[in-house]
Amino acid sequence: MSTVREVRDEIRDGTQDEIQGWPSAVGRSFRAALTMERVLSEPGAIVRAVLAVVAAAVIGGLTGDPLAWAMLSVGAFICGIGTLLAPVRHRAVNAFWHDAGFSLAALAGVWLHQAGWYFLIALAVLAYLAGLWRALGVAPGIRACLVVIGCMVTADLAATVEAGLVMVRWMAAGAALTFVAQLLPPYGRRHPAQRKALAALYASLAARARTEGGGSPSPAPFTAARRALDLLPRFARPGAAPLYGLLVEAERVRRALLLAADTPKAPREEIAEALDSMARALRTSRREPLAPHVVRTLRTWHGPMAEELLPSLDEAGRLVGLWADREQPVAGSGHPVLALFPAEHPARAGLRRLWSAARPGDPLFPHALRVAVGTTAGEAAGRALGDFWGHGLPGHGFWAALTTMLVLFPDYGHTFARGWARPIGSILGGLAAWAVLLPAWWTPDRLVVAAVVLAVCVFLTLRVGQLALNFFITAWLVVLITRLGKASDLIAWGRPADTLLGAMIGLLVFTTLPTYHHDRLSSLVAAWTDVQRRLLNVLVGGLTEPGAVRHEDIDALRSRSRHTLERLEVAAAAVRHEPRGHRARWSATEIESIRRSIADLSRCASQLYAAQPHREADAVPEAAEIAALFDGQLTALADALDSGAPIPAATLRASFDDSARRGGLTDLADHRSPDGIAHARARALTLCLRTALAVDTFATGLSSPAAAAERSSYAMAR
Repeated sequence: MSTVREVRDEIRDGTQDEIQGWPSAVGRSFRAALTMERVLSEPGAIVRAVLAVVAAAVIGGLTGDPLAWAMLSVGAFICGIGTLLAPVRHRAVNAFWHDAGFSLAALAGVWLHQAGWYFLIALAVLAYLAGLWRALGVAPGIRACLVVIGCMVTADLAATVEAGLVMVRWMAAGAALTFVAQLLPPYGRRHPAQRKALAALYASLAARARTEGGGSPSPAPFTAARRALDLLPRFARPGAAPLYGLLVEAERVRRALLLAADTPKAPREEIAEALDSMARALRTSRREPLAPHVVRTLRTWHGPMAEELLPSLDEAGRLVGLWADREQPVAGSGHPVLALFPAEHPARAGLRRLWSAARPGDPLFPHALRVAVGTTAGEAAGRALGDFWGHGLPGHGFWAALTTMLVLFPDYGHTFARGWARPIGSILGGLAAWAVLLPAWWTPDRLVVAAVVLAVCVFLTLRVGQLALNFFITAWLVVLITRLGKASDLIAWGRPADTLLGAMIGLLVFTTLPTYHHDRLSSLVAAWTDVQRRLLNVLVGGLTEPGAVRHEDIDALRSRSRHTLERLEVAAAAVRHEPRGHRARWSATEIESIRRSIADLSRCASQLYAAQPHREADAVPEAAEIAALFDGQLTALADALDSGAPIPAATLRASFDDSARRGGLTDLADHRSPDGIAHARARALTLCLRTALAVDTFATGLSSPAAAAERSSYAMAR
């Protein structure tokens, strides 16, 4: 429990950290660049990528042509990296489309080479599209960058059309080997990406269940699971009906956990263990029986929250078992749960998201512009500098361009951390490879083996950190080009120099065309407030008569609220790494206070949804006036946040009391004991009162969050 002094210390420490500005932010990003994560890609994916590279090395070696070996290795290597990124479809489908795009882009680069400097125009367009592609996810965005890199390789290196077509042929063959590797066993159960997303969702619910009095579950796992399931084509959905049912039950579990936040005697650890077992079963497609004491504790738990939560846990467990049992019959096409998830063509959904990201108001629009400008500038600078006055290889301007493209991320923290890590790793990798290749005992066959080993190291360190990754990529390039008969010292110097040049261009472009999330926080909170206004209008207005609330309306508003809240959480996390944080409207401590208020309002909305009337006797016609009060207060808050005007005073509680007195409702709404009231009307009105108090707390926090936190801590200390 925090005291007033602790809250003041947190506020002071957060403010001191923010007013350090650029030196502190740069120092944090540099420390992040040196950080290594103990994370590997999926082992099966690594093995398949390695097999493709080994096959490319063997086939290339059998041809006796160093160029054929090099281009085969390049195709298998780059496309192998694409297969290690988080897949959203079947691994073979991902590999096919990525490999096809890479090969076609390399073919286009052959013809664009003839355009000379006019190639930069086409490169700017391609880089812009690659930046927009991030709207489909981080992994698709990086795959789009790898496709553009294929175009840059041939556009820079293809001396003639004939030579370029030979390069493309071998690169496409290497890409084809990567695709063939994806067809190898083991195959596992169907829909691995969807199962993985649902497993992450249930694991997040388990973590939330263990947190007593914590905030609302993060919206990101719900969004990821919904998007993964939306990707399934219509013909595959009947067989995946249990997975769709698990998403529905996860929503009910989330709502029940919000309702159970005020239940001190809830068996949280046992609930979490049940949810964790479902997550494990989804990952492995095998049944995960619960320990006897967990089953016994859940069966003996009684109360309103148990009646809300246990049926959802039972149904989710049944669906997991149904999916894990391979002998169960496939659900029919008319399964009722599928009606809740209308099938939209994936191409149409993707184009809609890309079109939304291309609008100037979207945060990905400036990111795409930065990628286009930075990549074009990196290519131009690399071409202009040539071979670095005889110390590098000529015609490798794409190294600077691809570094700029891969350094630029939508936020400051990732961009600057990658901007430091990539050159450091490249310099160290170039020096190490140059030193290792100094002895004269290196034969062509030994160089091929060394290239394969270094490619394996790249696959293993793909998610470890940019520094280690670029160390091995640069060393691999030194060995690759040495096998082609080039001097190792030229590549050992030229690649790090191009990488440093590209990274500096990327950082310069970001600081010239920045996206600072602390400038977006007000508009994001305003957007969430507006969605919450519409949601409360439906929920409070639905108390006036049974059946007034439609599930489709609630689902659409809930999805929009989650999407907005997810963007708000990303922005709030990015603020900590940005410079000039003291110019933001709120400090880090104040942002955390606002997030707690948002969680309280989300909990109130879930409680209102659970309290919707089912009989005429339970209806509260007076709730129409209360809904209008919520609408007015939240509209004023959203307008003030959008315009930067002062936050209006928190007067909703007073207005609610006036409305209750006029309607003669004061005897029903006893907020001192909300859980002890049996009458459905009284409970509904009590929930409205609780929501009004949450809105007032939210408004007070927006105007002076630090003061609100201090008053709250003082009250708890008393």
